[in-house]
Amino acid sequence: MRKLMSMTLGALMATGGAAVAGYMFLYASQPVKLVIWSIPITVMALGVAILWDDIRG
Repeated sequence: MRKLMSMTLGALMATGGAAVAGYMFLYASQPVKLVIWSIPITVMALGVAILWDDIRG
């Protein structure tokens, strides 16, 4: 059960981070600071790391 919840969380974080980064890339009307870009990229990376850990172990 824990692994299923962890994989769900990882998948949601990875897709959510990618969606927000894509939205910012396509629809931002003015330049976005690097600090703001780091938030969705970090969330996406954490989601991928969670998935990687669950799939490997």
